[in-house]
Amino acid sequence: MTADAPPEDAGGPWPPAYDRPGRVSVDPPLGRLDSPLRGRDDLLDELMRAPGAGADRASVHVLWGMGGSGKSRVALEIARRARADGRMVWWVPAGRLNSGMREVASQLGASETQIDRAWAGMSSAPDLVWRYLDQARQPWLLILDSADEPATLGPADGVLADGTGWLRRPATEDGMVVVTTRDGNPATWGTWSTLHQVAALDDEAGAQVLLDRAGTPAGDLTDARELARKLGGLPLALRAAGDYLRWVHASPVWRGSSAITTFAEYGAAVRRPLLAPLDATDVDLDELLGLEIVRNNYDISLDLLARHGLHHSRPLLNVLACLSLSPVPYEAVRKPAILAGSPLFKGFTAPESVKTLEGFGDLALVDFDVRQDVRDPTFAHVLSMQPMVRAMVRDRDEFREQIAEYHGLVVKLLLAATEGQDPDDGESWPNWNVLAPHVVEVVRGYLVPQRHKHDPETVRRALELTRLAARYLIANGLPGSAFDLLEPVVRDCAAYDHDRDHPQVLALRHELGRTWLERNQSEMADRMLSDVITARTRVLGSGDADTLDSRHRFATAILAQRRWSEAEAELRQIVAAEDQVRGPEHWDTMFMRHSLALAVLAQDRVPEAEAMMHTLLEVYYRRWPLNQPETWQARHTLARCMQAQGRLVEAEAELRATLATVEPRYADRNEVLAIRATLAVVLLLDGRVDPAIEAFDELLADRRRLLGDTHLDTLQIEHALRRLRSG
Repeated sequence: MTADAPPEDAGGPWPPAYDRPGRVSVDPPLGRLDSPLRGRDDLLDELMRAPGAGADRASVHVLWGMGGSGKSRVALEIARRARADGRMVWWVPAGRLNSGMREVASQLGASETQIDRAWAGMSSAPDLVWRYLDQARQPWLLILDSADEPATLGPADGVLADGTGWLRRPATEDGMVVVTTRDGNPATWGTWSTLHQVAALDDEAGAQVLLDRAGTPAGDLTDARELARKLGGLPLALRAAGDYLRWVHASPVWRGSSAITTFAEYGAAVRRPLLAPLDATDVDLDELLGLEIVRNNYDISLDLLARHGLHHSRPLLNVLACLSLSPVPYEAVRKPAILAGSPLFKGFTAPESVKTLEGFGDLALVDFDVRQDVRDPTFAHVLSMQPMVRAMVRDRDEFREQIAEYHGLVVKLLLAATEGQDPDDGESWPNWNVLAPHVVEVVRGYLVPQRHKHDPETVRRALELTRLAARYLIANGLPGSAFDLLEPVVRDCAAYDHDRDHPQVLALRHELGRTWLERNQSEMADRMLSDVITARTRVLGSGDADTLDSRHRFATAILAQRRWSEAEAELRQIVAAEDQVRGPEHWDTMFMRHSLALAVLAQDRVPEAEAMMHTLLEVYYRRWPLNQPETWQARHTLARCMQAQGRLVEAEAELRATLATVEPRYADRNEVLAIRATLAVVLLLDGRVDPAIEAFDELLADRRRLLGDTHLDTLQIEHALRRLRSG
């Protein structure tokens, strides 16, 4: 959290950026290269020859095909070769597009301030990323993986083919983009993209995949060719079959004479109707064919797990299928005690849950990974379900018939996973980054549709998850994403038997107001929060902490509109109430006191504001670290009070002491730049024109680097320098 908005002359945009202690990884997951890539030599040669081929070169390549066809595996091999050739390589899954592209921008040299402004909606995030990509001095490769909904790569106000969204044609010959997707419609991708179908493997290549995964004990090349043909050459099905057979042969436990141990036996176990030739006229050659092949393989695999005592493998996979395609922090959501309390998991134990997950991995139903950007091992260990497997699970009758039970269980699991994960605390943000996609997926799936009857307890939990996820998104500089989550849940509250004045819905309306405030639309925030205050006062009472929170945000909105006296009156009432409700030294009470001091300072009651800041900082110094944005802001306000009274030496000393506490990684934050601007003004007022000009010059260079030549802050400093130099 941060203190409220300062007067406009405080310098720098508002609200201040938030620190992000953890980031997503955009390194290609080369650890998945655990066996040779078969049958793709011609495609790889074509793609690796493409960069630098002249004005008509193809620099955007779309790998398309059915789920499980090996598109990502081809892209990973391209990434390996490109890195070996000295290229910068980034791997951004479509499920983490916002956070992944944010990290790409950071690695290319974009400042935290530029990134914060773009991701807060104050400028275009795609424009920022592509400006840096097109200016890169080193050859590069960007891979956008699993973009099965191409519209997510396009602009908000157009279509992907416009070339103004996340996916564009590089302006440099040294840049290359590879996209993997199921969508093979040329109209989707524009004339500037080259499409490559990643088709099923031929029998020879498919047989090699089976032999690589299973080894020779499972059969010879002839048997492997036959099984590859029966499985339709789909790499996902081939890998699952080969891995299972390797598992059977590696185990010291004899499974009986009826166990499936060879390519021939595995092929015989696959039901014939689902293995019609690809050119059969009575077969629909689309995604459903791939789904039926993998479903059949999936059923065999789960039956095998059940015969080994893993009787809850189907319901556990159903639970995972309720979640997003993003990597799942399985330890955070795998709560055996909660699962065992459901009729779906009667008799489920912790050891069985571990063995079931291991079985999923052994049969290639899921992939396991460890995220290097997450320190908490509970959230760092993740699994990914193949999209085709997830689609297959969700399409089953048994899943659809019990969807209400599964939703109730998954909502309960996710809420338990949020315990101890304060969404406003930066230390929890890496964990929330992993958890949030699943919360959003489940909340939207349960609350927004109107096709089913809602259980009151599940609704209560889902609304709390919505509130927590929205707070995380706002705190992490993504108010637009928070709005997209909150708006339909609030709008459709009648669908789950709540009205707009229900306390939980009011909490979501409060967060909606914050999304407007964080996007610098204070008048809209003013109107929305005013309505929330009226309702909360009626429902909860005027002295309730939630009501006071809404009044605080409302005061922030009117403060941003320069309505100083009105904001002061409101803040004095809030602070007096908070002293009784949460205490005079509570973190939130301190924010409100700082806001009050800013309102007083804006009305030229400088000694009063300074006294307030000394009192505030005494608590800050005693209770919280010096090196945090809230402390910097408070010290900046104190220095401005000193400046306003002509105590320039003291003001300079306070500003320099504050800057001395700033670590280099925070040097480009808005709060720090505002302090530097005030320091330059103090030097000028003290008659030290040359040092002031030097300070303004340095600040101007940073403003240009971070905001561009045409930004208002840049132009204001440029204008001030011209006046200084002209005498």
